[in-house]
Amino acid sequence: MNFVLVTGSNISRRSLAENVVNFCIEELMPRMRTLDIEVKIRSMKDEGAIGFCLETDNNRTFEIDAERTLDEENFIETICHEMVHAWQGATRKMKEKPNKRLWLCKDGKYRNYTNCAYMRQPWEVEAYRMQSGLLKKFKESNYYVK
Repeated sequence: MNFVLVTGSNISRRSLAENVVNFCIEELMPRMRTLDIEVKIRSMKDEGAIGFCLETDNNRTFEIDAERTLDEENFIETICHEMVHAWQGATRKMKEKPNKRLWLCKDGKYRNYTNCAYMRQPWEVEAYRMQSGLLKKFKESNYYVK
């Protein structure tokens, strides 16, 4: 059974984050039953980002950070974006190694794109391409409670 833990902010924001994560699991990884995802809603103003996803112990355990001051739509979209990264790690499209990330290319080989410009990293290209569709589907789903 998948485990989702959300910390920080207030109960309604934590509940929203949990619903987004569960929706993304169902949408992206419906057969996976051993995911452990922790979401930390916190201030990230000094970090130059609004979200992060980090694979921790293995490709089923992830920590996601999300900026606490985002409006609802950007908050949901950020978590969707970070859940794409969790999906990439869980399915081994992306592997994290010390100080580098590897991407599984079409030829079946992993290549290091860590030093590539941020918006050209293949995992970011894919996450940005998918986040809007996930946001839209989430808002149309039973997971979205206004």
